[in-house]
Amino acid sequence: SFLRSSFTSLRHAIWPHYHTSFENLWVGSCMRPEIIKTFLGVHTWTGLVAGLALFIAFYTGSITIFVHEIEAWESYTQEPLAHQDQDQAQELIDLFIAEHPEGSTAFRLYPSSKDHPGHSIYWFEQLEDKTFQSHKYLLSKEGELTGSADNAHLADFIYRLHYTAGLPTSFGLYILGVICVIYGIALITGLIIFLPNWLKDIFQVRLTQNKKRFWLDAHNVVGVISLPWHFMFAWSSAVLTIGIFFLAPFQVLVFDDDLLDRFGSELGFPEASEGSGETAKMMPVKDLLQVSENHFPGQALNQLRFTNYGDANASVSILGNVKSGTLTTNTNLILRARDGEMIDIIDPSKSGIGATIYNGLISLHFANFGGYLVKWVYFSLGLAGAFLFYSGNLLWIETRRKRRQTMQEGTAILLAKLTTGVCVGCMAAVSAAFVATRIFTNLPNSGELTELVYYIVFLGSVLYAFFRPVAPGGRDLLYCCALLSAFIPVVDTLFVPSNVWGSALSDHWPLVVVDLLAIAFAIIFWKLGLAVDARAKAGETNSVWSEISQGEEVVQVYADLEKL
Repeated sequence: SFLRSSFTSLRHAIWPHYHTSFENLWVGSCMRPEIIKTFLGVHTWTGLVAGLALFIAFYTGSITIFVHEIEAWESYTQEPLAHQDQDQAQELIDLFIAEHPEGSTAFRLYPSSKDHPGHSIYWFEQLEDKTFQSHKYLLSKEGELTGSADNAHLADFIYRLHYTAGLPTSFGLYILGVICVIYGIALITGLIIFLPNWLKDIFQVRLTQNKKRFWLDAHNVVGVISLPWHFMFAWSSAVLTIGIFFLAPFQVLVFDDDLLDRFGSELGFPEASEGSGETAKMMPVKDLLQVSENHFPGQALNQLRFTNYGDANASVSILGNVKSGTLTTNTNLILRARDGEMIDIIDPSKSGIGATIYNGLISLHFANFGGYLVKWVYFSLGLAGAFLFYSGNLLWIETRRKRRQTMQEGTAILLAKLTTGVCVGCMAAVSAAFVATRIFTNLPNSGELTELVYYIVFLGSVLYAFFRPVAPGGRDLLYCCALLSAFIPVVDTLFVPSNVWGSALSDHWPLVVVDLLAIAFAIIFWKLGLAVDARAKAGETNSVWSEISQGEEVVQVYADLEKL
């Protein structure tokens, strides 16, 4: 290619003796064949162990980048609320406390904004089994307290898939944290394997009859170009999921007191106030927000967290964001709710190095900087990361390909079925969840139904992939992905009110973007399905992707499993 030839010419002009001065020195002194083979084995098995879960994490993570936009997309079937002022925020709190005094212990107020008009209160009620049930309350046009279903369930569910890969949250979070550590090992070993030939192969993707070479080139190009981002993501994911286990030894061996008490405030976890048992009049929300504005001029408000409302020791945490010129933009002002006296403050301009690194890592992980340009870059990198793990599995399959016989190894067939079922099934299930959310939006259990649809489609895809030959199974699942994605704009047309469509380009652009992306993905999935079908019919027969009978595949899988 032009890019590769230009890069090669520049390399030889600057470093004419590259091969003798660098590559041979590196390979000869450090990268002996047995060392490369060892690292290749580690890279292969760490990739296989972590790859499928990471595909789900990256595919759903790329969507989670636009979590607020998805919340807006979900709300378009609801009756739109008008913007409410700060006096109405206090009115909403008074009505909530009067009707639900037990909720005064802890609740959150989300102020009205342009993207989310209307104040809302979230209260997490603890049930007898120690679980929590969320409640959402709004202030109606008539000035009455109204309960409301949480219409942001899809965004929350996709985010949960991102950090649990679909496993129960109680242990899925920690399993994915361990997988992220394995992911980091795969990155390091992959880089070591690629280093000897990196200047020669970095921009080269060879479209030849050798499918293994094509998938290897594509895998290397995507991996190396996005390598810094992958290192950041592996590190930050491990810190956010299992970081507490790394701190545990310091709690026992170094510090006598609770680590959260010592560092919690600086990291954004201030100590909660305890009730005194004495009632007191609370400072109006309008005045509390003015105190916050005095500390952080131009602050973009996120939420107010009240603790022990109505008590003399009641406190409120006012969270927001400011333009700090750094990755750390989060603010948190903790006030005494009865008089506005400051208890604690988290100011990005005055944070310690630990808080700066921690909050900066969170901003890097969630793309909380740089606006929509950075969000689209992260979206693209997330999809590229999902491709990285998918292509890694295809490489393993191609490496074990028997070129002199039609029947392939049972383990290769097994991995091909598993990769197709999990990866393509995840994409189909996510599209199905979008469709289900729109169809069930007015039902009280719409969230549970959306999750049920996801798992039915996902598990059904995995089962279908195992009970069908590899090529037809993959083709059919890709067609299913295409149809489900294409159905998203159809249900939007049927269920979204016409007045929303009338101002979609100006005020409700997430609706248009979701539908355009759904159409684009539907076209891509359909074309991929056609490509799989074409290769199965016209490609080489000595491959798991050729049209061979299902019975022969099953026999070979069982035979190879018995050998293992």
